[in-house]
Amino acid sequence: MKSMAGKGKTILAQASILKRLLAFIIDILIIDMIILFPFRSLMGKIVPTGSFSKTMEFVSGSNSTSITVIVFFVTALAILYFVLFEKKLGQSPGKMLFNLYVKSQTKDLKYWQLFVRSMFLVPSFPFFLLWVIDPVVMFFTKENQRLSEILSKTKVVEQYNI
Repeated sequence: MKSMAGKGKTILAQASILKRLLAFIIDILIIDMIILFPFRSLMGKIVPTGSFSKTMEFVSGSNSTSITVIVFFVTALAILYFVLFEKKLGQSPGKMLFNLYVKSQTKDLKYWQLFVRSMFLVPSFPFFLLWVIDPVVMFFTKENQRLSEILSKTKVVEQYNI
């Protein structure tokens, strides 16, 4: 197999859980800075501050439509972050730092596969269950695959150039 740089050989191996975790943390920090940061001031203007009870009253009331729209928009942008980077480059910025790539177990990566991989980002039932289930499943599969990776027929590999 030729390397992406065109020099020598490339070996793809199972990615370590630690490198995957660190890459994910970096990606979440990037998403926090680029996507979530601009919405902080908007949320501060919409949601009343001062006491927990006022905030809960607002969120549970009919005024929460604006929050729902913002959460939907932020979630869509976060999913797009992973889908577009992984489709175009085969890796997100966090994965780039650790030489990790997303590979399809079929042929080429498809948009539906990348979307299914990112469904854990949706903050509603039943998707938020993946916050717990995905990492747990990873420890019990041969190639450390998350449940969403099994369903999307993808895996994360580490590239070594020799």
